[in-house]
Amino acid sequence: MNGEGALRKALMQADRGDLPGAEATLRRLLDGEASDVTRVRALVVLGDLLTGRGDPGARWVLTEALSLARELEDADDLLGFEFERAHLLLEELHAEP
Repeated sequence: MNGEGALRKALMQADRGDLPGAEATLRRLLDGEASDVTRVRALVVLGDLLTGRGDPGARWVLTEALSLARELEDADDLLGFEFERAHLLLEELHAEP
């Protein structure tokens, strides 16, 4: 399965409530070969899952997503939603006591 297919699978798993399955799919995707755009999207989705369960690793994952997105040409056009979502989640993490 290619990176985009794996990302779609993870999103469907998350939508069905299979969060452990979605996380495992995303981690396999990130351990393998995927385009940079797909990697950013996967990192943001993973960061969202981790934030939702209060995992402190979410901050690193989201920061990595933003760092990679900034390196890409046309990132604003391709990853606008992901950029905004990562910033919003990081703000939520900073607001936590």
